[in-house]
Amino acid sequence: MRIPFITNWVQRRKLRAEVSRLALHAFYHSLDEIDALEALLEAERRKAMEAEVQARVTAQTHRALNCAVAQFADAFDNSLTALHQADGLSYGEVSALSALLAAAGRPDAGELWMKHYEMGKEPDESENSDDIEEAEVIGA
Repeated sequence: MRIPFITNWVQRRKLRAEVSRLALHAFYHSLDEIDALEALLEAERRKAMEAEVQARVTAQTHRALNCAVAQFADAFDNSLTALHQADGLSYGEVSALSALLAAAGRPDAGELWMKHYEMGKEPDESENSDDIEEAEVIGA
Protein backbone atom coordinates (compact mmCIF):
# COMPACT_ATOMS: atom_id res chain seq x y z
CA MET A 1 0.00 0.00 0.00
CA ARG A 2 1.10 3.38 -0.86
CA ILE A 3 0.69 6.42 1.33
CA PRO A 4 0.93 9.42 -0.99
CA PHE A 5 2.36 11.98 1.41
CA ILE A 6 5.00 9.68 2.91
CA THR A 7 5.95 8.07 -0.41
CA ASN A 8 6.66 11.48 -2.01
CA TRP A 9 8.60 12.56 1.04
CA VAL A 10 10.77 9.42 0.94
CA GLN A 11 11.43 9.84 -2.76
CA ARG A 12 12.38 13.52 -2.35
CA ARG A 13 14.64 12.63 0.53
CA LYS A 14 16.41 9.97 -1.56
CA LEU A 15 16.82 12.46 -4.42
CA ARG A 16 18.18 15.14 -2.07
CA ALA A 17 20.64 12.66 -0.60
CA GLU A 18 21.78 11.64 -4.11
CA VAL A 19 22.14 15.29 -5.20
CA SER A 20 24.08 16.08 -2.03
CA ARG A 21 26.35 13.08 -2.60
CA LEU A 22 26.98 14.12 -6.22
CA ALA A 23 27.62 17.74 -5.21
CA LEU A 24 30.04 16.65 -2.51
CA HIS A 25 31.81 14.34 -4.97
CA ALA A 26 32.11 17.21 -7.49
CA PHE A 27 33.41 19.52 -4.75
CA TYR A 28 36.13 17.04 -3.68
CA HIS A 29 37.04 16.42 -7.31
CA SER A 30 37.45 20.17 -7.91
CA LEU A 31 39.65 20.40 -4.79
CA ASP A 32 41.87 17.65 -6.21
CA GLU A 33 42.10 19.54 -9.51
CA ILE A 34 43.02 22.74 -7.67
CA ASP A 35 45.77 20.91 -5.77
CA ALA A 36 47.14 19.49 -9.02
CA LEU A 37 47.10 22.93 -10.66
CA GLU A 38 48.82 24.50 -7.67
CA ALA A 39 51.54 21.85 -7.80
CA LEU A 40 52.00 22.49 -11.52
CA LEU A 41 52.14 26.24 -10.92
CA GLU A 42 54.74 25.78 -8.18
CA ALA A 43 56.87 23.62 -10.49
CA GLU A 44 56.68 26.28 -13.20
CA ARG A 45 57.66 28.98 -10.69
CA ARG A 46 60.68 26.89 -9.65
CA LYS A 47 61.70 26.45 -13.30
CA ALA A 48 61.39 30.20 -13.88
CA MET A 49 63.52 30.98 -10.83
CA GLU A 50 66.16 28.45 -11.92
CA ALA A 51 66.18 29.96 -15.42
CA GLU A 52 66.60 33.44 -13.93
CA VAL A 53 69.53 32.28 -11.79
CA GLN A 54 71.10 30.57 -14.81
CA ALA A 55 70.67 33.75 -16.86
CA ARG A 56 72.43 35.78 -14.16
CA VAL A 57 75.30 33.29 -14.01
CA THR A 58 75.59 33.33 -17.79
CA ALA A 59 75.61 37.13 -17.84
CA GLN A 60 78.32 37.23 -15.18
CA THR A 61 80.35 34.68 -17.12
CA HIS A 62 80.01 36.71 -20.31
CA ARG A 63 81.10 39.88 -18.53
CA ALA A 64 84.11 38.12 -17.02
CA LEU A 65 85.03 36.55 -20.36
CA ASN A 66 84.71 39.88 -22.20
CA CYS A 67 86.91 41.54 -19.58
CA ALA A 68 89.53 38.79 -19.85
CA VAL A 69 89.53 38.96 -23.67
CA ALA A 70 89.91 42.75 -23.53
CA GLN A 71 92.87 42.42 -21.15
CA PHE A 72 94.41 39.75 -23.38
CA ALA A 73 93.96 41.94 -26.46
CA ASP A 74 95.52 44.90 -24.63
CA ALA A 75 98.54 42.79 -23.70
CA PHE A 76 99.07 41.26 -27.16
CA ASP A 77 98.22 44.32 -29.27
CA ASN A 78 101.87 45.28 -29.17
CA SER A 79 104.22 45.44 -32.14
CA LEU A 80 107.35 44.66 -30.12
CA THR A 81 105.78 41.61 -28.50
CA ALA A 82 104.68 40.36 -31.91
CA LEU A 83 108.10 41.02 -33.40
CA HIS A 84 109.98 39.10 -30.71
CA GLN A 85 107.54 36.29 -29.99
CA ALA A 86 105.72 35.44 -33.24
CA ASP A 87 108.56 33.46 -34.81
CA GLY A 88 108.78 31.25 -31.71
CA LEU A 89 105.19 30.09 -32.09
CA SER A 90 103.73 27.55 -34.48
CA TYR A 91 101.48 28.58 -37.33
CA GLY A 92 98.44 27.20 -35.54
CA GLU A 93 99.24 29.18 -32.39
CA VAL A 94 99.76 32.44 -34.29
CA SER A 95 96.62 31.80 -36.32
CA ALA A 96 94.59 31.22 -33.14
CA LEU A 97 96.09 34.32 -31.53
CA SER A 98 95.30 36.34 -34.64
CA ALA A 99 91.71 35.08 -34.69
CA LEU A 100 91.25 35.89 -31.00
CA LEU A 101 92.60 39.41 -31.48
CA ALA A 102 90.30 39.90 -34.47
CA ALA A 103 87.31 38.65 -32.44
CA ALA A 104 88.26 41.09 -29.68
CA GLY A 105 87.97 43.94 -32.18
CA ARG A 106 91.67 44.19 -32.99
CA PRO A 107 92.01 42.74 -36.51
CA ASP A 108 95.06 44.91 -37.23
CA ALA A 109 96.88 43.37 -34.27
CA GLY A 110 96.05 39.88 -35.55
CA GLU A 111 97.38 40.74 -38.98
CA LEU A 112 100.51 42.17 -37.36
CA TRP A 113 101.16 38.87 -35.55
CA MET A 114 100.72 36.94 -38.81
CA LYS A 115 103.04 39.36 -40.64
CA HIS A 116 105.76 39.03 -37.97
CA TYR A 117 105.34 35.26 -37.99
CA GLU A 118 105.81 35.13 -41.77
CA MET A 119 108.78 37.52 -41.55
CA GLY A 120 110.49 35.28 -39.00
CA LYS A 121 110.19 32.15 -41.14
CA GLU A 122 112.33 31.35 -44.16
CA PRO A 123 110.30 31.19 -47.39
CA ASP A 124 110.50 27.41 -47.78
CA GLU A 125 109.87 26.93 -44.06
CA SER A 126 106.56 28.85 -44.11
CA GLU A 127 105.45 26.90 -47.18
CA ASN A 128 106.23 23.64 -45.38
CA SER A 129 104.31 24.77 -42.32
CA ASP A 130 101.25 25.35 -44.53
CA ASP A 131 101.67 21.85 -45.98
CA ILE A 132 101.99 20.42 -42.48
CA GLU A 133 98.85 22.26 -41.39
CA GLU A 134 96.95 20.92 -44.41
CA ALA A 135 98.21 17.40 -43.70
CA GLU A 136 97.12 17.70 -40.07
CA VAL A 137 93.65 18.83 -41.11
CA ILE A 138 93.34 16.02 -43.65
CA GLY A 139 94.67 13.43 -41.19
CA ALA A 140 92.37 14.60 -38.39
